[in-house]
Amino acid sequence: MTRYRGAAIRKVSLASLAAFFIPFAIYVASSPQSVGFWDTAEMQTVPYIFGIPHPSGCPAFIFSGWLVSHAVPLGSVAWRINVMCGAAMALAAWCVYATVVELEGKPWLGAFAAIVFGVGTVVWTRGSRAEVHALLIAFAALTLWLIVRWRRAGEDRALLGAALAYGFALATHGLAVLMAPGLAFLLFPRIREAPMRTLAHAAAHLALPLLLYLYIPLRSNYLYAHHVDPTLSLGLPPGRPFWDDQHVSTLGALLHYVAGSETHAGDALHSILDADNYGMVAAHFGSSVTHEFSFFGVVFALFGLVILTRAQWQLALGLVAACLPSIPFGQLFAIDPERYFLAAFWLAAVLTAVGIRRVAVWFFHPSDALVDGIALTVSASLAFVLFVTNVSNFENRNNKSATEFVDRVVARTPSNAILVANWTYGTSFGYAAYVERRLGNRIIVIGFPHDYKTFYPAWLRTRPVYLVYQGYTDPDFRIEPIPNDPTIVRLLPK
Repeated sequence: MTRYRGAAIRKVSLASLAAFFIPFAIYVASSPQSVGFWDTAEMQTVPYIFGIPHPSGCPAFIFSGWLVSHAVPLGSVAWRINVMCGAAMALAAWCVYATVVELEGKPWLGAFAAIVFGVGTVVWTRGSRAEVHALLIAFAALTLWLIVRWRRAGEDRALLGAALAYGFALATHGLAVLMAPGLAFLLFPRIREAPMRTLAHAAAHLALPLLLYLYIPLRSNYLYAHHVDPTLSLGLPPGRPFWDDQHVSTLGALLHYVAGSETHAGDALHSILDADNYGMVAAHFGSSVTHEFSFFGVVFALFGLVILTRAQWQLALGLVAACLPSIPFGQLFAIDPERYFLAAFWLAAVLTAVGIRRVAVWFFHPSDALVDGIALTVSASLAFVLFVTNVSNFENRNNKSATEFVDRVVARTPSNAILVANWTYGTSFGYAAYVERRLGNRIIVIGFPHDYKTFYPAWLRTRPVYLVYQGYTDPDFRIEPIPNDPTIVRLLPK
């Protein structure tokens, strides 16, 4: 009996290791050393300088990124934060494994399900770059697995762990709020049996990570008092990206900031209630999930959902209610909507494993060895097909387009220039300025050219101004194109 238990533990351990380290190795091998564009570049910059990002703040990501970028002596800062996000996505994949083990008791089925999740194109690309949503799905998946475990085993530590994980999810991104109704559905009615002391401890575990948000007003006041942001020297008000986005200096401003009031998030949240939008949302998500898991993977996932609903309807509906609200939010937000599908993709991977095994049970007795063999063969084949389909993602590690773009701009502008660039390009300049320290005395101003028209006359008296923007015209200024780089123009007095 002891020998049998030892063998079982080794099997579970190997499956567990495979569930984490295979996706993690894939992400590390796909991560570029150089900075990216857009939000990726921001999240490779702000944690390192311990600045303040755009709403909703993601303090858990900032603290984690600061620690990793300063403590890990390997590669570039950009690569370190990319790898941190890869570890987070691999943890989410491991939670697929752990949840399948809770539901089906089959470690290797869970390991292959984790790989199926991990090698989908959306998950793979988001796991190999700096992405807040990678950390969010890690904490969200950890929350869901621990609640499933608590429902099955009734362990207080699982409930406390779920509360802590959900607190960190909320401290990573405000999107985690959308999980709350589904999590409440998963907790009831069993939560009523828990002792008050356990509930009080769970509430404390949930609240503790939220204290990380207090760094935002504290840091904002410090940065402004010490004039750390170089854009202040240009006469601009506080609140520019990288160092002190939105200048959240009071608790009232913090609430406004965390709620995403400066973005379109509120409009997207309101649009969730509009039934007329759901045809478009369903069509786009259906196309995305089919591309992520293949047609056969989606069929198995739907079958798994039906089976799980018939067997444990409250668990199934709770998981759906926790994972699906981010779909319409992301689709209606319309900026890289696929990153908002990660929770739904995570659940689909779990349900795919359940569906594959239950299909096998239809044809053979549950105790028949053929059931496990068929389930493992199908799930491994699905993982292999998805991996081969998306193997070109390994080429991302050679992507240096943002670095090369910054190099061109540096070569064509003087060291005391003011560079006005929109968000897509400007974040890459922020990394070069504040992480790599290779922009000299250039000052980066994020925005579109017309945003700063009233400042240009004063700036031009002391510094040259360059617009990283194509096609800008203004009758009050002369626009001089820069040879060999059509994205840069020099602004001159008329």
